[in-house]
Amino acid sequence: MTRRALAILALLACSPALAQEPLPPGLHGVDKLEALVQRVSQVQAGLKTLSADFELRRTSRLLAQPSVSRGKFYFAAPDSVRWDYTSPRPMTVLLAGGVAITYRPLEKRAESIKVGRAQRRVFHFLSATEPLDKLMGYFSFTFRDFGPGANYTLLLKPTVHTIKKHLRSVEIEIDHHSLLPVRVAYTDPDGDSTEYSFSAIEMNKPQEPGLFDLTLPPDVHIVQLKLGSGE
Repeated sequence: MTRRALAILALLACSPALAQEPLPPGLHGVDKLEALVQRVSQVQAGLKTLSADFELRRTSRLLAQPSVSRGKFYFAAPDSVRWDYTSPRPMTVLLAGGVAITYRPLEKRAESIKVGRAQRRVFHFLSATEPLDKLMGYFSFTFRDFGPGANYTLLLKPTVHTIKKHLRSVEIEIDHHSLLPVRVAYTDPDGDSTEYSFSAIEMNKPQEPGLFDLTLPPDVHIVQLKLGSGE
């Protein structure tokens, strides 16, 4: 997961109940793009907690059919993130206290790795906690507006070499009412693609105590990993 991390930008959406004020009328082109990015970033920067059901769909030239994973996602500021996969196989990915743990209960195996600031930003991308305006330092933005009432679409292409090695493009669909991303799809340099979608989203609501504490059974084999310079 960390080897692909700089290529991942899984941004989430809010429910219709969290709808924002519409963009000012009469904006077009670059002005509308700047207003949209600013509004999205403001809401993302205000995240304290977030939870959602997620679906992850991967398409690869090596797979006859797309692979689909589903589960539950949680975030708590400033940088605690948890992904609980429920299908096709259970798995938990947890980042808390500067340590990332991947736990596969059926295999009775867990992988633990310390992550630095750059790697923690990856989880911010995944959890919608990295404001969209900060990505403008790493990507060029193309704005697609399909008319009144339609969702907005942003096409991002990397401008930084270290990201270009892992990522060809990212497409983000932004809900017209909530002004937050509702779908993100990214394409690797080899043409493989990954798409995230989210539902049943709850923003800035209390979470269960101990949600970001992962207690492993005593029979689980724990492997300590180390990040290389290129990961």
